[in-house]
Amino acid sequence: MKQLSILLLLSLMYTAVQAQQDTTTSEPTSFSLQQAIEYGLNENFNVKNANLQSDLSTAQKGEVRANLLPQVSANADLIHSFNVQQNITESGVGFQANSPLPKGTPIAFQLGLRNTFTPNVSASQVLFDQAFFSAQGAAKANEEIAEKTITQTRIDVSVNITKAYYGVLVNEQQLKAIESNLTSLDSSYQETIARYESGFARNIDVSRILVSLNNVREQKEETTRLVALSRSILRYQMNLSENNPLILTDSLYPAMMDDIQKILTEKKSAVYTNRIEYSIMQSQEKYNNYLLKNAKAGHYPRLVAISTFGYNPGATYFADLSQSARWHNYSTIGLRLQVPIFSGLAVNYRVQQRQIQSKITENKKHSLEKEIDLEVEQALINLYNSVQSFNIQRENLNLAQQNLEILRAEYKAGIALNVEVTTAESDLITAQTNFFRAVYVALISKANYDRAVGNIVR
Repeated sequence: MKQLSILLLLSLMYTAVQAQQDTTTSEPTSFSLQQAIEYGLNENFNVKNANLQSDLSTAQKGEVRANLLPQVSANADLIHSFNVQQNITESGVGFQANSPLPKGTPIAFQLGLRNTFTPNVSASQVLFDQAFFSAQGAAKANEEIAEKTITQTRIDVSVNITKAYYGVLVNEQQLKAIESNLTSLDSSYQETIARYESGFARNIDVSRILVSLNNVREQKEETTRLVALSRSILRYQMNLSENNPLILTDSLYPAMMDDIQKILTEKKSAVYTNRIEYSIMQSQEKYNNYLLKNAKAGHYPRLVAISTFGYNPGATYFADLSQSARWHNYSTIGLRLQVPIFSGLAVNYRVQQRQIQSKITENKKHSLEKEIDLEVEQALINLYNSVQSFNIQRENLNLAQQNLEILRAEYKAGIALNVEVTTAESDLITAQTNFFRAVYVALISKANYDRAVGNIVR
């Protein structure tokens, strides 16, 4: 029995591990930037929720449209009266005109029976209701807003994945540069120790290069953790599992700055209609107009066709209700006209609310126009700055590499001092860090510019 329990436990553990592996292997592992964006647009929870919100708006539109269709309902009331209601009349009045009782004497009589059953089917059809027509327009505008919100969410996800993808590439390139520096520094450190042991270097020379070596080791650990974090951010944006190895097939392309320079040459101005946010605001104005019409519809009359068909059997004893002689049907058909006369000014206040909401939306639209202008101007300035910074840091990197090569050669020839080589190595590490930061800033600036001018279409 004990062996059977152990076998069962191992079987369950194997099944769980296998299921986890199947879940991981079902996901793709290699992604170009475009493939990462496409995968994220299908799997990101924000996009899924935006699609569900659109489905919700479509269902709400159907609910509004259903109010314009015939409404049919069935009702059945089974009532037992402990004391049947008495109707009061007076002698000398109506059918009691010839009563022998003194005129004005109250007379109570029973019209109904103790048990009644009233099944019926009623139907109604709206013939005219201004509120229904404006509500249908509002539902359609709301559906339009939901569709555009999907586009906005897809754009946001695309930009976030692009930034995260570039973040991984830049951090991995920086890690490779640091590892190369670490190898070079370690070689210099071993060489300096050998020179110290041979009496050709001082102890302080060994200490200086060891300090630089320890700093680079620490920088490598920090960058390694930063690479892992940037990968986790990209997995999160794409909605990938943490176990996915996430192999990036794209690389930082050399013509990147040429593309940015081309943007600066064209220098596009803001076109509001290219921004999905502005398009959503226009749909919101349309939606508010329909809501205003819906509020004003409270002043209009309402015409409804009505019809009823049913039975009203009654009996003193409950068992007698099933007798066919007691079942007599009745049917009616007609029109119901409802004319609003006074509603305590509730309709007026609803109209005021919708008018105020329309003015708020109009103000938001004007504010958005200014915000778009500012975003485009800021994006262009950031692009200018990123190009300038990239060019400067690239030149600094080249100079730092050349200086280090010269000083190392001079140090081996006995011309340069060890401290000069150590300083040059430190300058190279700083130049590399600044260069990769400039690359990342340039890429992010381009993504922000594309978003600001509405170049991203999803």
